[in-house]
Amino acid sequence: MQEKLRWRASHDGLTKMLNRSAFFERANALAYESQLRQRPFSVIQLDLDRFKQVNDGYGHEAGDRVLAYAAAVIDDTIDPSAIAGRVGGEEFCIALAVTAAQAVTIAEKVRVALAQKQVFAGNSAWLRVTASLGVASSEASGDYHFESLRSIADRRLYIAKTSGRNRVCDRD
Repeated sequence: MQEKLRWRASHDGLTKMLNRSAFFERANALAYESQLRQRPFSVIQLDLDRFKQVNDGYGHEAGDRVLAYAAAVIDDTIDPSAIAGRVGGEEFCIALAVTAAQAVTIAEKVRVALAQKQVFAGNSAWLRVTASLGVASSEASGDYHFESLRSIADRRLYIAKTSGRNRVCDRD
């Protein structure tokens, strides 16, 4: 029973991913460990494209299926040493002890994997899921603070969105 409660306290019930608070805690620990070992640390911020239209057009049940699908794709695509979590409505974040170039490659793999299949929306409708992703790394500035890097990755995610969506951005 205690293990079940502990899991519920740290995971999002819908996606089975770490929730925001547990993810931030573990990502901060990974960033600290990366800094101590002088290894690169990277953050990928991901936002599903046009997710509001899914909920508005097909209902929240379809939205839930899209979120669960996205979480499964992320989990299947990233390395087991990476940390991933749902940090907002349709926002996910990945923390990794890899170089900037490796993080961009992983982000691109996630982006492509998401768009490869369609998700059933109900009433014989199928949806293609795309995402915009931003990448930031400790290599650029020597900054290992998770929240600083997440903020940079988030800014780059919005650059990806405004420049056409369904893309990875690793520069300002």
